[in-house]
Amino acid sequence: MSDHNVTLDSLPYIDKEYDDADTRAHVLSLIQTEMAQMTPPLLPKSTPIFKTNPLLLKEYERIRDGRTAPAFDTQRYKLEVPNNVNNVEEWRLAADNASAQLEHQNMRMVNLELLEQFGANLWKLGNYQREALLAQVERATERYREEAVGLNRERRKAQVDAGETLRGLGERWSEGVRQCIEIQAANAQLRAEIHELEKKQS
Repeated sequence: MSDHNVTLDSLPYIDKEYDDADTRAHVLSLIQTEMAQMTPPLLPKSTPIFKTNPLLLKEYERIRDGRTAPAFDTQRYKLEVPNNVNNVEEWRLAADNASAQLEHQNMRMVNLELLEQFGANLWKLGNYQREALLAQVERATERYREEAVGLNRERRKAQVDAGETLRGLGERWSEGVRQCIEIQAANAQLRAEIHELEKKQS
């Protein structure tokens, strides 16, 4: 992100070694290597959701454990003549199945009529709700982005201020060391001159 042509990121601002292209590439490669070793978070072993709904809880546990879904039973939708045409019980089961299939088809027709009558408005309402949710998510994302930029801006200012303080202290230290060296050199020169004077007097 940029703020007044200043790049804001999560890396140091006062370490000038990072300005070098080779060093920056090395740092980014280290980050990519570390990210490649990260494992995605697994679903928790226990969760408070679906406690009141055993069916959803069972499905959640199946997905969590990585088990495949059971095969869809198509046998119940078939209309077949009984194997034994003389068996009254088999004909009763076939008739019950045909009645269930007829009711199922009737419900499908009712649902199609309801969809034709109310589907368009319901679709529009659903789209409106999704657009409102999307706008809410976009606002939250923008707010978090601004917070991140503000936090990085404050961190950058703190680092730059600390860098100036460190540079000032470093210059004072260098000046102190230089003065100490000059004093030591002057002392050595005075000792040499005193030594020469003592030699001349003796």
